[in-house]
Amino acid sequence: MDKVLSQEEIDALLAGLEGGEVDTTPEPSTEEGVRPFDFRHYSVSTRIKIPGFEVINEHLARGLRMGFSTLLREIVEVNSEPIQMERFRDFLNRIPVPTSIHIFRLEPLRGQALLVIDAPLVFTFVERFLGGGERKLIKVEGREFTPIEQRLIRRVVNHIFQELERAWKGIQPVKAKYVRGEVNPQFARVLQPEEIVVVCNFEVDIEGITGKIAFCYSFGMLQPIKSKLYTPYQVEETTDPYWQKQLEEIVFSAEVNLKAFLGHARLKIRDLLSLEPGDVLVLEEKAEEPVTVSVEGIPKIKGELGSYRRYKAIRVLEFIRIKE
Repeated sequence: MDKVLSQEEIDALLAGLEGGEVDTTPEPSTEEGVRPFDFRHYSVSTRIKIPGFEVINEHLARGLRMGFSTLLREIVEVNSEPIQMERFRDFLNRIPVPTSIHIFRLEPLRGQALLVIDAPLVFTFVERFLGGGERKLIKVEGREFTPIEQRLIRRVVNHIFQELERAWKGIQPVKAKYVRGEVNPQFARVLQPEEIVVVCNFEVDIEGITGKIAFCYSFGMLQPIKSKLYTPYQVEETTDPYWQKQLEEIVFSAEVNLKAFLGHARLKIRDLLSLEPGDVLVLEEKAEEPVTVSVEGIPKIKGELGSYRRYKAIRVLEFIRIKE
């Protein structure tokens, strides 16, 4: 080094730093494309390509589109957005209050995940369920979800979970287990703030009212099936839903002969010939014993005698399985 500071110069420099006499503001860079970076406050948010996940999201968007349209009896558009990877705290910080947040497990995968539904979508679903009209603007600020609204939105959540399980079937069979619901994201901290999560967003359009549905998965949760998610192939279901529905309607509308065997009694010929209306026959079976019901002569059901709306009826107790 050309110059070495003496101890007196070092002491004077430190005193100047403490007293503010020495300017510590960094000089702006003269090089183009260089900007300051604060390592204490930074976030990770990037779009990633996971072929298997993209297939799952496309199937899920298609299922939600058809399911929501049937549920609300109007046209609903659902489109998947690019997959994002970010820190869990950054994901929570973007969630406004109130928001419908649902914590669930995706068994057999370990850990918990989040399902987030925008408040405008929640109130739109509730209005449609209750017969609401064409309201375009719904004020959500300062509101909380009532118990009735929470019960109605659970119908939507259950339907989303059904479509989610169906979409995952080709990659990894899973079962969505509901844990609890929250309104404030501060109470939905199921992961560490710095943990990396995979976020899948879906844009929903209900007759001009738009909102988002988001899934937040822990990156650690997906590690055991990482190899499956990075393959673009998914086994398609071979059954056509339309033809399956048509066949079910034909089978369910078929007429069959159904007979219930109440019991039997042994009579002599002279007793049989002397029977008159009003006579009572004592059967060998007891009244509390199950009754066998046959369909086209084949025993199928064990039931219990009773009545329903002034009609004689049999309550099904169990189905008889024929051993091959």
